Amino acid sequence: MPAAGGAFRAWQHDIASREEKRQREREDAEIAATRIGSTTLTMGVKVGEGGKLYGSITAKDIADALARRGITVDRHKVELPDPLKSLGTYKVAVKVYPGMTPEVTVVVEPKG
Repeated sequence: MPAAGGAFRAWQHDIASREEKRQREREDAEIAATRIGSTTLTMGVKVGEGGKLYGSITAKDIADALARRGITVDRHKVELPDPLKSLGTYKVAVKVYPGMTPEVTVVVEPKG
């Protein structure tokens, strides 16, 4: 299709609207990254002898805990290679946008 008249203007409008959408997504991601970076999640779990957990903390658990704080994150974006299986404090990276991977602090402590 020749780039003349209405087709050219429609093409320019399409490019401009895509750029605006990318800019909005980046701004939203920056806000989410700031909130995630300043968040500490305390996960209370049942503990057996020697500090071993009954079960484990998974990426889904972390995504659900963030959602309860108003930060929506897909569980696949939580970079947790293996579930957390012992008490302690962990830094877990969360991909929110290409090149933006803030870390949330996860504190695993005994319940009760």
